[in-house]
Amino acid sequence: MEIRQLRYFLDICETEHLTRSAANLFITQSTLSHGLRQLEDELGVALFERIGRGLRLSQAGRSFRDHASRALQEIENGRMALNDLGALRGGVLKLGVIPSYMTTLLPPAIARFHQAHPGVDVVARDMTADAIHTELLAGRLDLGISFDASDQGGLLADPLFTERLNLVVPLEHPLAGRRELPMARLDGLPCILQPRAFITRRLLDAALRSCGASPRVRMEIDSVSALLATAARTGLTTVVPERAAAQSPELRSVRLHDPVPQRRAVVLRRPSTTPGRAAQAFTEAVQHTVNEPG
Repeated sequence: MEIRQLRYFLDICETEHLTRSAANLFITQSTLSHGLRQLEDELGVALFERIGRGLRLSQAGRSFRDHASRALQEIENGRMALNDLGALRGGVLKLGVIPSYMTTLLPPAIARFHQAHPGVDVVARDMTADAIHTELLAGRLDLGISFDASDQGGLLADPLFTERLNLVVPLEHPLAGRRELPMARLDGLPCILQPRAFITRRLLDAALRSCGASPRVRMEIDSVSALLATAARTGLTTVVPERAAAQSPELRSVRLHDPVPQRRAVVLRRPSTTPGRAAQAFTEAVQHTVNEPG
């Protein structure tokens, strides 16, 4: 079994198409097909089911995927460890970042890290908190920038900061003049929120239940930036983390209390491996970014 065969297999898992994976890997389709056949022959199982011109993971393929991903990650960790013997001059750091931190926290942290370690490539993916947990445990990410949940699933969390969830309203909204508002006042309020698949929404729902409030959810949108843009154009309200709320001059942020809905931002990592210097350096870059004035 060769490293290139594992890379072929994992790319096909993502694309489910030989032509697209061959283009991604800069090889011919015949080379890719041959490498996949060699891997399947060695394992003695079919990793994919052929459906028309596409492919779909077989049960054996689904079982093998996480093992292959962890194997490649451990090889990459070994390469990074060799870099760690000297300066950080190369390697790839893979990050999962929740959407609200992708546009607020990540850019200055990446800029700081890149300035100090320009030879390390960074791959950052916009992901839900649940997906970050899954990908970290599967070995497909080095770090996650997310927030603390009641169950981290065995992951280790380095705390960054605690932030509130604020009500955000258009400038002409009747509540725009309020600095603070009890959660109970959200009862029946027309609003736009993230779907319940997002942990932030579930945190908000728990706070609303505790005070008996039930806003009228008119729309559900995944993206925090899209929530803010839609609120500005529809006149509806939304609830987002305070750092994200500060990004839109077209909207007014109102602090909520009784209870205070909040979440704690963290850098997540797997406990089974010692973080390499790149992961440690990026964690420090995020922490410095958080502690900068303003």
